[in-house]
Amino acid sequence: MKNVISSVLMLLIVVTSTANAKKVIVKEKEAKVIVMVNTASWCPACQGNGARVEKEVLSSYMKNPKVTIVVNDLSNEETKKVSKASCDKAGITTVAQTNVGTGMIYFIDAKTKKVLSQISVTKTTEEINAAFKNVIEKA
Repeated sequence: MKNVISSVLMLLIVVTSTANAKKVIVKEKEAKVIVMVNTASWCPACQGNGARVEKEVLSSYMKNPKVTIVVNDLSNEETKKVSKASCDKAGITTVAQTNVGTGMIYFIDAKTKKVLSQISVTKTTEEINAAFKNVIEKA
């Protein structure tokens, strides 16, 4: 009986994991642009502008099916490890390793994984929104 329960639980885990993996793949296939936001707790530009950019820009694109947003937190080794997992999942590990400027937003083609453009979080809300719109329209 114990073996039967263990087998059923294992099967349930595999089925659930497969279903979740399919959802992620579908989302990434729909997305045209991956937005990587490099931040760090010690970054003055991030401290001064992060909350504004999150509230006034990023929040309005969170549900846009053409956009996948990945936060790449470079504060310390622990946050880097968590961020690496997110970058791996989005397929942008190489881009994240070569674009390490904090306080930056990188717009990445979801298909080719090439950086399309970038903008600093110190720019105005209007400039950052314009950068988002420009990249999404071209994608």
